[in-house]
Order: sequence, then structure tokens, then C-alpha cells
Amino acid sequence: MVPTTANASKVSTLELIEPAWACPPNIEAYTTTRIGGASLGEFAGLNVGSHVGDDLLLVKANRRLLPHSDKITWLEQIHSNRVVALPSVDTTADAAYSASKSHFCAVMTADCVPILLCDKQGREVAAVHAGWKGLESNIISNAIAHFRASPADVIAWIGPAISGPCYEVDAELGRRFSHIDGAVAPSDQPGKYLLDLPLVAQVQLEQAGVKSVTQSHFCTYSDEHRFYSHRRATHQHKRTTGRMVSVIGIR
Repeated sequence: MVPTTANASKVSTLELIEPAWACPPNIEAYTTTRIGGASLGEFAGLNVGSHVGDDLLLVKANRRLLPHSDKITWLEQIHSNRVVALPSVDTTADAAYSASKSHFCAVMTADCVPILLCDKQGREVAAVHAGWKGLESNIISNAIAHFRASPADVIAWIGPAISGPCYEVDAELGRRFSHIDGAVAPSDQPGKYLLDLPLVAQVQLEQAGVKSVTQSHFCTYSDEHRFYSHRRATHQHKRTTGRMVSVIGIR
């Protein structure tokens, strides 16, 4: 991963994470951190989520700081397996696909797995929000199905998400992914298990035929300085928290 900074305003310097992958040079891709931005309190930093209770004027200001902000389509994410092809009037979905230079794909996360996809020719891109519900209902394969390129010609990057050692789940949820080797491990707490969502995403990408998959290995839960985390906020008895965004587009 290559952290980069971009001067964004008089009061803020953003820290963006650029995927360390072999994508074509005309592809723009990044994930935000919480560093920079104008939000305060529980949302302190670059919160881009308009649905979490933050001041909407600050959220809009934060969004304007992003590279290519005028081209980004913001989804209404519902933990589904639905993919929309941009441009689209209907933005209720958890993944977006684009073959247009005018429409960038974006997904917000705060523990769930963001996945960025592009083809080796730099003609198609997609962004996927993959929580356990989306992973269980095949959102990854649904997104890849939108590509004209064969899955073997698609490149994937798995961005910052909650890591396996930090994601404790009950036995029922653990069983749903127990068929994936290494995805579920016993927790120190009786009846609890540790679920590795980034690994589940990688396995599903590979099963869909994607041969080039890169993990970011950033944990949103354990790095409070850089990332928002819904699970961490819950453990800290906070009402809510902000969101990062992962963006990909064709220049």
C-alpha cells in the first residue's frame, strides 16, 4: 500500500491509500482514511457518510475534497447483493460498475470489505461493498458478471476492513462461512468465533475466476488513528461513527 497525501483545503490535508496493484495507468483508485476533513466529535476527520448523523454541510465539504469528486456516484447501500451499472438513476445498491470516464464508482465502509475491480485494459471498473451479508449472497460474482472482460482479465484489490482477529461472531454466523478453509477460527470467548472477511472475499474472487487479487492488510478496527470502525465504536459505547470511501474510475 502506498499512502499518499493531497493538499485539499486550507484546513485539511487528506491521507489517501492507493492500491499497490498492477492496474493500467489510466485507472484512478484510492481509499480515504479519516485523516483530514472538517467533521468533529465522533466523526472527527474525513467522514463522507451522510447517513450516520453527522452535520450534512460538513459531509458535503468533506466529499468535495476528494479527487474527481464531481464524477463520483454515491450509492444508498443496504447490505444487498445488488449491482448498478453507471450512469444510473437508481443508486440503491452495494456495488457499482462503470465503463465511462464520466462516472466513478464508490463504496463507503467502516469495517465491511471494500473491493475495487478493473480489467487489464483499463476500460471497465467496479467498486463493491462486501459485508458478510453481501459475501453470503454472492455480490462479488454479481459485480464480475457486469464485466465484458473475462474474469481472468480482471484485477482486484481488497481494501481496509476489519481483520479476522478483531471480528468476533456467534456460532451461527461462523457456520455460514465454515466451508472456506481458514476463514473461521475459535475465539477465546466460549461459543464465539473469529471471521476473516477479507479472506472470504479473496476466496470468492478466486472462485469467480479472478487471478490477480491483492490484499491491503489494513485493519479498520485496530487502527483508530486512520480508520473509522463500526465494531470499535460499538465496543466503546459510542452512538455511531463515520465512513471511509473507496473510489475507482477511468481517467
